[in-house]
Amino acid sequence: MQPIHSSLTGKLGTYGYFRDSLAPDGFTLANWDYRKGYLDRQLDDKAMVFLRLPVDVKEGELDNPEALLELGTPFVLKHVYQTGVEENIGYSATPAAAPLMNQFQEPINKDAPLDRSWVEKAEAIVRDLEQRFDELK
Repeated sequence: MQPIHSSLTGKLGTYGYFRDSLAPDGFTLANWDYRKGYLDRQLDDKAMVFLRLPVDVKEGELDNPEALLELGTPFVLKHVYQTGVEENIGYSATPAAAPLMNQFQEPINKDAPLDRSWVEKAEAIVRDLEQRFDELK
């Protein structure tokens, strides 16, 4: 995990505003409960490298568009998952269906080392977001 120093940290806005503003850039709500969560953007084509914007709920509940959120410090991380199909897992799946069945497996490394190129890509995205969200408190 690599934190990215950013003026986004501490910015306030509604969930609806952040959701609608970030969805066109590929951000989705992930790993959330009603008090906190993450707005994630996949950076690679294997779903292992993500730019993550933590959010804390200040008022309301996270699934409500009017909930007031505060952004935390952005970071980029890499999850490494087991490749291939696990043996003896209690079900039989065709090669096409196996990825769907194994999508909930735990990463073998939740905080794998990052290539500098991923950090630079994430930093560039964050700088763009800083300009777009400059008017927020």
